[in-house]
Amino acid sequence: MKVTSGQVERALETINNRFRSILDDQASSVLEEAKSMLRTSYEAFVESDRQGRQERQTHPWGFEIDPDNPLRFKDKDIDGLKVRVDLFLSVYWADDPAEAPADLRVVIRVWSLDPNLYFRKRWDALRLKNECSPDSGRVMLRVHFDLANPNQPGPRHHLQVGGNARPEERHWFPKALSVPRMLHMPMDLILASELIAATFYPCAYEKIRREPAWRGARKVSQQHLLKRYFTEALKAVDNNESVLDALWNKPWDE
Repeated sequence: MKVTSGQVERALETINNRFRSILDDQASSVLEEAKSMLRTSYEAFVESDRQGRQERQTHPWGFEIDPDNPLRFKDKDIDGLKVRVDLFLSVYWADDPAEAPADLRVVIRVWSLDPNLYFRKRWDALRLKNECSPDSGRVMLRVHFDLANPNQPGPRHHLQVGGNARPEERHWFPKALSVPRMLHMPMDLILASELIAATFYPCAYEKIRREPAWRGARKVSQQHLLKRYFTEALKAVDNNESVLDALWNKPWDE
C-alpha cells in the first residue's frame, strides 16, 4: 500500500487527539511542529518534482521529532518505580504516493526518575548523583528501530539496543559496538506509540484500540509498512528458505 502526505498528517492528528490522556502537556506543540515540517517538506518536494526525478530525490518529504524536544508520555509508576517514556524519530519518503520510506528511524527511551534505580552507590561516580535528579532522571533503556543504510550489513529493518546516547541521557553504551542489529518489523510513530501505550498504559490503551479513528490510522501504517515485510517472511517460510536471508539488507558475502 502506498501512503500520501495527507494520510501521514492525519496520523499525527490522530496521535494528538486519541493519545492525549497519556501524553504530557507539551506533546501537542511537538506534534504541531512535526505537521508543520511535513507540510513544508512536501511543498519543497512538489516544487522539486516539477524539475524532474533527479532533483526530486534530493528533496524527500516527511518529518522529524527532534531529540531535544521529544514526544513525551506522562510519568508512570511501574512496580513501585517512577519512569518516563519518550520517543523521537525521522521518516522521509522519496515519492508521492510512496510505497516505502526512504529513511525511517525511531528511538524509544525509558527514563528512571527514582534515585534508587538511576544511581548505584557502589558503582556510579558521585558526579552522576549530582547530575541526576527526580526531574531529569536517567535513561535506563534505549532502543531504536532503523531502516538500514544502502550498504549496511544486517537485517533491512532492525532493532538495536543502546546506540549513540546523548549527554543528558547519562546512558552508557560503547559507540564502537554497533551490533547486533536484530531482525524486527518496521516501526513508525503510530506503531511505536501503540507499543508504548499497550506496555505502559494498558487501561488507556484498551479504550484507544477500539476507537475508529485510531483503527483507521493503524490500518494505514500496517498496510504501508508491514504487509510487504510479512509477505516476504511468509514466502521464505513457504519455500523452506531463511527468513533472515530474505529480509537481509544485502546478499551474504560469497
